[in-house]
Amino acid sequence: MTPQTIRALERFDIEVLKELHEKFYKNEFDFPEFFKNFLCAFVVEENGKIVTAGGIRTIAELVLITNKDLSVRARRQSLFKALDTSLYISGKFGYDHLHAFVQDEPW
Repeated sequence: MTPQTIRALERFDIEVLKELHEKFYKNEFDFPEFFKNFLCAFVVEENGKIVTAGGIRTIAELVLITNKDLSVRARRQSLFKALDTSLYISGKFGYDHLHAFVQDEPW
């Protein structure tokens, strides 16, 4: 097995990573902004070539507690208000995504 090294991602890596993204991932996801909203970004190299690169991105997660005793109309209206407000606030803090893990299947 060839030894691999891991190091911090540097700005000079971006050109190579954009080429890899264009070749392999352009239809799957936009090229990440590794120097924005990432806790860290790193490169794994083998013989001086990038094998993989990535990072740990911070995420904004929406958590709601809803009164299920109220009408579906009221809860739906409240959900849209909460989503609009959450998107606005998370955008103000530089987040371009908002995650919510829904546990109530009908919603």
